[in-house]
Amino acid sequence: MRVKRRAMFNDCARAPVGADVGRLDREGMSKNLIFISCGQLSEQEKTLGILLKTVIDGTPGFEAYFAETVQDLEALGRHVLDAIRGCVGAVVVLHDRGMVIGLDGQEWGYRSSVWIHQELAILAYRQFFEAKKLPILAFADPKVKLEGAMTALIVNPGQLGAAQDVASAVKAWLAASGFGSASDEAFHRKWSQLSESARKVVASLLEESGHSVKETAVRRAAMRLFNIDSNTSSEVVRKAKLEFIQTDLVKLIQNVHSGDELSVHPTWEFYLRRQVAEWSATQSRDK
Repeated sequence: MRVKRRAMFNDCARAPVGADVGRLDREGMSKNLIFISCGQLSEQEKTLGILLKTVIDGTPGFEAYFAETVQDLEALGRHVLDAIRGCVGAVVVLHDRGMVIGLDGQEWGYRSSVWIHQELAILAYRQFFEAKKLPILAFADPKVKLEGAMTALIVNPGQLGAAQDVASAVKAWLAASGFGSASDEAFHRKWSQLSESARKVVASLLEESGHSVKETAVRRAAMRLFNIDSNTSSEVVRKAKLEFIQTDLVKLIQNVHSGDELSVHPTWEFYLRRQVAEWSATQSRDK
């Protein structure tokens, strides 16, 4: 497929406007973060995005992430992806980005921003990985054809009209929608409840793949990673299992025939792997 008119990519690498994105993981978790995915090719589009951010920031209990153009992948990973990962919902604005011509030379339809397609795909993956619904409010130019992840995440998008009408719809959506707590916040609460010994067991479990690992293999990994003897390893794992029951970060699977097994909870696997990597690096520096 090809686009009839020249594509413009000013809205394909973006960083924060307004709020300090460094607050997303810690300080900002006291509020529900709403991700704004909106084109920025024109001043009109940028103005709409900033208006929506202002509306959301002005609603008690919420803050918004909106972005402006940047040029480096570091900022992309640090800001945009962090915001997508930490948000409890999203407002998506699908502007027209041109007619697409199929390989047969026929007009396929009008496509919206490829960048917004990518953001929606990540949100779709989050819904699948975390097994929970993310509220998404979408507005589309009447000409835009939905495709890919949009068909799974967006049902009956509102028509993209006047900026104030869109802002009013966002206010109503914030009041009416049910938002779950941010995954980062929930994870850090659970992680903070783990003792240092239990964290060593998590690291040992992940060392052995993290899925359906025999308890004996976890004990051996703990001995190897943390230079502890067999008796200490057994006691550490025994106590950690009690903490896992309370936090649900690790699932315990009883098997009377071949030995009990441990598996990281699929909802928290991404967070556990990231946190254990950071924790292990800290442990190494402190030695």
